[in-house]
Amino acid sequence: MESETRSEPLYSGGKTSYSETIGTERRYAGFWIRCGATLLDGVCLQTVFIIVHLLLGYSLLEPPSAVSLIESLLAGVYYIVMTVIWGQTLGKMATGIKVIRNDGTPNTWGIIILRETVGKFVSSIILCVGYMMAGWDGKKRALHDRMFATRVVKVNK
Repeated sequence: MESETRSEPLYSGGKTSYSETIGTERRYAGFWIRCGATLLDGVCLQTVFIIVHLLLGYSLLEPPSAVSLIESLLAGVYYIVMTVIWGQTLGKMATGIKVIRNDGTPNTWGIIILRETVGKFVSSIILCVGYMMAGWDGKKRALHDRMFATRVVKVNK
């Protein structure tokens, strides 16, 4: 049998894939490095929130409900804006990983908003199994990556 070669990218929209763009194979980021990035993001966000609590005189252990709600919304905005604009949060930058689309096209507001809200909610509802999937999936995809056609890859430094 003859092998078939493709002269055009797999993505039919005319754009090249991530690996074709940078000329290397994708190196997927697994569970532990993604977990480390999330922990770093949490430390960054909590540091900011603690400083705000201290400046405004709120209790660190029992802040008003409105303050907790605002902090949750700000954390969501942080993850969404950073991922759409740079493909990385501060934690992902520190660990050298990035969120990309499967087909290599840029991250869009709609996809990332859904990934960071609906997707991560679904990934967490049954004992966080959706997150753990990144540990045993061949392409290291969590459930929210599968749902919204994204990958987390290691960035060449």
